[in-house]
Amino acid sequence: MYIAIIASLIAGLLNAVSGLFQRKGTGMPAAEKLYSKVLIVETSKNRLWRIGVIAEGIAALLELVALYFGSLLLVEPLLMTNLVFLLAIVHFRMKKPVLLREWVGIIFICIGISVFVAVAKPHGGRGTFGLIWLVPIIAISLLMALGALIARRLSNNPKRRGLVGAVVAGLSLGMTAALTRLTMIQLHTGIVSTLLRWPLYALIISAIISIITVQVGYGSGPLTITQSMLEISSLIVSTLLGLQIFGDTISTSLTAVIIETISFVIVVGGVIIISTSKPIISLEASVIKSFMSKTSFASLKHKAQSKS
Repeated sequence: MYIAIIASLIAGLLNAVSGLFQRKGTGMPAAEKLYSKVLIVETSKNRLWRIGVIAEGIAALLELVALYFGSLLLVEPLLMTNLVFLLAIVHFRMKKPVLLREWVGIIFICIGISVFVAVAKPHGGRGTFGLIWLVPIIAISLLMALGALIARRLSNNPKRRGLVGAVVAGLSLGMTAALTRLTMIQLHTGIVSTLLRWPLYALIISAIISIITVQVGYGSGPLTITQSMLEISSLIVSTLLGLQIFGDTISTSLTAVIIETISFVIVVGGVIIISTSKPIISLEASVIKSFMSKTSFASLKHKAQSKS
């Protein structure tokens, strides 16, 4: 279990680095470009975005290790610490002290996760490889497709577009986490057996989709909305799949359930507090400023070329 905890925390740090670079690299794409080949091609040319993807890839490998040794209900809440790391990175760059509001968010996340893990004692889980997987895969795929269509139509409302885009990314990440866990369970039976079963290939497809949806999610709206909704929706999906599909077990006494619910709500509150803090708002403002300056420069350059 300790290996799973350490790997999850390091993955959380790398996810914070990845989110920072991907947000800066994605910029502010037009609504009609969301979920399109044009956005993927344009963004892939950005060096910052590529650095973010590399960090995300390393984080994914560490998540593989974590899910090999631990259950979804242990690993996924620990990955939420990426927001604490993101806040620390932004503060380090801005060279400003952490304010009371931000300390409250950090304490909420850390205490909420610690209490949940201590009280729930998540463990167990089994690999189910049958048709039962068709239900969540089809349901989540349909929800993602619907979300993508809605996000593209919300061109005049970046906040709602960001909310929908982040939920789509969260759904994808939650499914990817579940398929990762399933593949790691399969790996216990041997490499050959893993290569001959469908979970590994479903994981590869889901991971590619996650990279695209996260890229779009960061660019679909303000970071104060996308960051929190992405984290919350991903946690909810992975938790439900862990309980319903894998049969992960947690303490179910009345007292334990009450404490687990309260700790879960506290974590969500911490996520919202940090995601809407001044450093994150400043980060979003810097992204907008950078995008606007690049757009203005490109526009002037185009006009100069037209006149010549």
